[in-house]
Amino acid sequence: MQVASRAQSETVGVVLLLGLVVVVVTVGGVAALAAVDDYRDDAPLVELDVTVDESNLTLAHRAGDTLRAGDVAVITRSEDTTTRYSLGTDGDINGRAATTESLFGPGDSWRPAAPVGFDGSDPYLVLVVHEPSNTVIHRAERTLGAVTETPGPAPTPRPTTTTSPPATTTSTATTTSTTATTTTATTTSTPPESTAINGVHVEDRTTDSGGAGYRVDYDVAAGPDFDRVRVTFENLDSSWATQTVTETNARGFATYDIGAGVGDRYRITVAALDAGGNVLDSRTISDVADGDNPDANTGLPESNDPKIRGAALIDLTQEGAAYELNYNVTNASNLSEIRVEFDNLDAPSATAELSGTASRGTIAGYSAYDGTEGDDYEAVIRVFDEDGVLVDRRVISDVADGVDPAGNDDLTRASSPSFAGTIIDDLSMTQADYEASYNVTDRAEFGGVRLWVSNVDASYAEGIYESADPRHTIDDFAAEDNGGTFGMTYHIRLQLLDADGVVVDERIVTDDADWTDPSGNDGLSRAGSPALDSVSVSDQSQTNRNRVRYRVDYDVIGTSEFAEVEVYFRNRQQPQASGVVRSAATSENNLEYTETYGTGNTYDIEVRVVDDDGIVVDRYVLSDIAGDKNA
Repeated sequence: MQVASRAQSETVGVVLLLGLVVVVVTVGGVAALAAVDDYRDDAPLVELDVTVDESNLTLAHRAGDTLRAGDVAVITRSEDTTTRYSLGTDGDINGRAATTESLFGPGDSWRPAAPVGFDGSDPYLVLVVHEPSNTVIHRAERTLGAVTETPGPAPTPRPTTTTSPPATTTSTATTTSTTATTTTATTTSTPPESTAINGVHVEDRTTDSGGAGYRVDYDVAAGPDFDRVRVTFENLDSSWATQTVTETNARGFATYDIGAGVGDRYRITVAALDAGGNVLDSRTISDVADGDNPDANTGLPESNDPKIRGAALIDLTQEGAAYELNYNVTNASNLSEIRVEFDNLDAPSATAELSGTASRGTIAGYSAYDGTEGDDYEAVIRVFDEDGVLVDRRVISDVADGVDPAGNDDLTRASSPSFAGTIIDDLSMTQADYEASYNVTDRAEFGGVRLWVSNVDASYAEGIYESADPRHTIDDFAAEDNGGTFGMTYHIRLQLLDADGVVVDERIVTDDADWTDPSGNDGLSRAGSPALDSVSVSDQSQTNRNRVRYRVDYDVIGTSEFAEVEVYFRNRQQPQASGVVRSAATSENNLEYTETYGTGNTYDIEVRVVDDDGIVVDRYVLSDIAGDKNA
């Protein structure tokens, strides 16, 4: 039997949520349908016919707009069963298998691939839904061999003002069956709470190596009719790449990853459904799978969402790119995770993601292979709430060159520790050699100190060293085993970390490894520090034998914190004739330095007093020509 209708479009969500309920009862029993009080201007105008028998359903297009098969769904509903078909994937048009891109126009007919299984024992409802506009474009009902037409209302303009429906609505309807039996029924109902999509965020995670990828986070205000969320990733260029994901949480996320599809056009639809598969609300966002997020993102507003309060990308690049992220997040009670993707834009294989759960801290440990220094990077920071939903995102761009990007946030706070003083000593004689001394105040939140020494001219001669002492000298770096480093330029960073691993103070210098200390050094002696009471240096070099010999005499006072005296002898003309001698005695009458050549050369001589923290607290400096007896 054929069921024909000239019904106009009506809104699916309103059918289920806002309509006046009309109950019609006949001798065989009849299903309930809802009327409409809204209209979508973007709904197509079509004339469709539905033919149903015991095993077959045919949808015929008689007149009106041509439809894209992937945009149309057919929903059949009996008392116990609801079935949903897509014209683009679940049947044929004019006897040929349909795709989402197939056209369904006047003169065409569609049939599902499997029998519908209608035996006439239950009321049978057929809905044809245009999904992009969220409207029912045709509806027909059959019961016990009789046909009941339920045409939709004529389109009316959307009202400019909204009037709230009354608390209860009473409606009476009378229908005469084929046996002339008339039954009247009255129902009283309260409009249910509406289900609506609050927000959708689509993140395009496409990469050339991984293919098209998406993450869709959503938030739905779930009314009593809410059952699930359906997210459809529709590839408009390759229909085989279309996927649908169903989630039961009203607030959550769905992901898509097929390993191909880079550059393809996608239409991503998030739909809130009731238990019968009816669309209560939907949101559609179009995008090209190119790694850039679409402009139509609406966000996921919740007042108590975690937010990025501050972020600082620390570029530790030396032999290969290296990074860490310092951050602070507010509203941490709802925080579940922070993820940082270190995205190498020039070498995707060097991209990696690290994560943490602390509300304030450091995400460290990213390093890439040698050769990635100089590459362009994006650090993508993602914050997830307790539902696993992406609630905040920030991107920091940088070149992996050992220099932090501009615009890093200051993450210090009132209780943060700070440097009371720093010393960076250039001890280079034959090769580059540096040490750094420091003193930290406000130590309640002290975490550690890091010395970062990077060779601007040759990446092989560099390193990173750490100390857990609040007052100390880091003297681990020396490029003695690496030839040719004397005179090269170094980028040196002395960083103070708090208990969360966040950089809260820093000194940065650029220096040539030439024995000359950079400017800006502080004095780190304090009350009670040891000091030179007297010092003398005598030149006993023998020019006739080309033998360099120096004698050092000294006395140290304030010896409670004394560790040692060290004396550096640097030959300006022949650096290989340089050297250092040390003594742990507080008084010396003959601390001697000798070399088998170098007379006539100029020596820079420095006598240094070192305390028990390894810090130079006093020093005596002079220059002398070896062998002239004038020291």
